[in-house]
Amino acid sequence: MSIKNDVELALKKVIKKFDNDEYKARFENFTKSIQFSFPDLKTSYLIIVKNGNVESFKEEKIDDPNIHLTLNSNIFLDILNKKIKPMAAYTTGKLKAKGNMMDILKLQKIL
Repeated sequence: MSIKNDVELALKKVIKKFDNDEYKARFENFTKSIQFSFPDLKTSYLIIVKNGNVESFKEEKIDDPNIHLTLNSNIFLDILNKKIKPMAAYTTGKLKAKGNMMDILKLQKIL
């Protein structure tokens, strides 16, 4: 399996967390476009969330997402596998985040 497939599967796991009762109330009024950019794979994925429900997920890049996370695929997988914390990746420059900091902090709970 390729690393790109691993990333896509990992993103789908993140998406499923929006339906998890543990996180449902936290994202109840959350309406955002979230873009994950992976420079090492030369691709981006866009997740559109409306009122806490994922409306779409596709390989796409838009100009001005509400939240834009840029990181290499291995760092993303390490975050999801709990080998590195999102905040540690951010403070060491391995994860670049643009957007409202409160929204970004909210997202780290599902990563």
